[in-house]
Amino acid sequence: MSVESSNRRGVRVFENNFLDWMSRAHPAFPAVFWVPTCIAVLVWSMVQGLSWYATAGVAVLGFFVWTFFEYVLHRWIFHFVPQSKEGRRRFYLVHQIHHEYHEWDRLVAPPGLSLTLGAFFLALFYLTIGTPWMWPFYAGFIVGYLAYDYVHFYTHFGKPKSRMAKMLRRRHMQHHTTYPDKWYGVSSPMWDYVFRTHVKPGDRPAKKVELDWDPPIIPE
Repeated sequence: MSVESSNRRGVRVFENNFLDWMSRAHPAFPAVFWVPTCIAVLVWSMVQGLSWYATAGVAVLGFFVWTFFEYVLHRWIFHFVPQSKEGRRRFYLVHQIHHEYHEWDRLVAPPGLSLTLGAFFLALFYLTIGTPWMWPFYAGFIVGYLAYDYVHFYTHFGKPKSRMAKMLRRRHMQHHTTYPDKWYGVSSPMWDYVFRTHVKPGDRPAKKVELDWDPPIIPE
């Protein structure tokens, strides 16, 4: 099945109603769940004996690490193209659907995905960093994730007024429309400049490659 780029909304991904519902998320969900979690983690950091400035410093480090993870995730995981047709079919839902359908409730991570990844990184930081330093680091990582989700949502559905907001939107739209191999950073372009995946003067648009994704979508 071939799917052309579309701004249609209400596209079903799963025939099963519950699974299709689980693939969506209200844009308020990340803030409703993760902001209180972030505050609780920061408070717990200081209960564990860390000073406010140590807590703040490690949280900034966690945020910085998120920006790198965001770049790696978008460039090498979201834009990974499996070799087999079945692999492309399964991987379609990871990111390619976002390049083809413009749906406001499929732009932030759905609860099942964000909670699973949140638990995974909490366990990872426990094993690699340990307490009490893992708590402010995790809080900064969460703030980075929230920045990514909401900057991403805003670049698609907001009406930027400031110079910074317009710049973020322009770069992300370039990624979607003209340079799919550029501007992998969403909340920050820093790593694009480090890895030279920013758009440079004289760069030509990427050659469009047609792939048979055979997406598991049931149009409505």
